Amino acid sequence: MKLVAKIFKIFGYVKQTKSKSYKDIIYLNDIESFEDRLLTLTVQGNELGRARSKEDYQVFGMFFTILLLIEYKLAHLLKCIDDNIEPKMLGQKIDVFKHFLKVYEWQEDEDIEEYRKLLQPLVEINKLRGELAHDLTKVSILSSELKMTKAYIQKRRPDLYDKVKECPDEQALCIGLLSIYGFVFSYEIAKLGVYIDYSAFSQA
Repeated sequence: MKLVAKIFKIFGYVKQTKSKSYKDIIYLNDIESFEDRLLTLTVQGNELGRARSKEDYQVFGMFFTILLLIEYKLAHLLKCIDDNIEPKMLGQKIDVFKHFLKVYEWQEDEDIEEYRKLLQPLVEINKLRGELAHDLTKVSILSSELKMTKAYIQKRRPDLYDKVKECPDEQALCIGLLSIYGFVFSYEIAKLGVYIDYSAFSQA
């Protein structure tokens, strides 16, 4: 590829990289009180953090703990095909997992479709993670945001779904759904890892 690039360069075919265009900064011509404006900008958005209750932070903590455990287990499985899997974003890990499912040598009692069914809920949960991580105004999780996860659990583990479906608290229901999915995901990922030789990895 380097040789081809050199040949292109000799004949004047140079790849043009597009630079991102940003708007110009507009400055204030006059500031009545530097101290007042500085204070206003310093505390900007703080009220959104204060508006969250202790219960909100507990739910967010449980959500991200479950998600981090899922991501940890997924990364541990995928390091057999990607040495640089750890620092990748979850969305990128999901793409690597899709490739893993294509190249994995399936045992007679294993069904690739069962593992493909894990993907839609995982993508859904990752989307929700992005919203929670980047939007201070979002203070709750709704079960309507976990439709794929709920449907998967209903089919995969109806016994566990029956234990949480009547939960009167929306937040507790969501954490219950996520916990069940995390449990099933951990089990299924572990089954894939049984036949993989991790002896070459120091952190297996």
